[in-house]
Amino acid sequence: MPHTTPLINASMALLLYGSWAFYANIEHGYAAGLIAGSLQGIYAFGSTLCITLVALWVYKRGGGGMIGISAGFGLSFIVMLIIPWAVHSIADTPNKLQTVLPGIIWGSVYLMVILHQHAKK
Repeated sequence: MPHTTPLINASMALLLYGSWAFYANIEHGYAAGLIAGSLQGIYAFGSTLCITLVALWVYKRGGGGMIGISAGFGLSFIVMLIIPWAVHSIADTPNKLQTVLPGIIWGSVYLMVILHQHAKK
């Protein structure tokens, strides 16, 4: 994975996850797809930017190494799990699990890659 800025990564997340959420909910009508896609896209942008910065901050505060990686990943993972579920519950998104699961899976992979790349510096 090439070194990119957190802002570019966040913009890519907006497009990817917003599009996925739209697709995952379009069967319930265009409005449901648009609302879910907009919510997930905006959330994906903000959360990608935040979890990257938080994970790296926690990594540094944890002294680096495996303890820093574990702490940075753990805290960020909890945020990735709770916030989108709550947002889509409030918005009454029809297919919540299908909407948020790709972000949780790929977000976890993303965090591990970012943290391990940072550890190699």
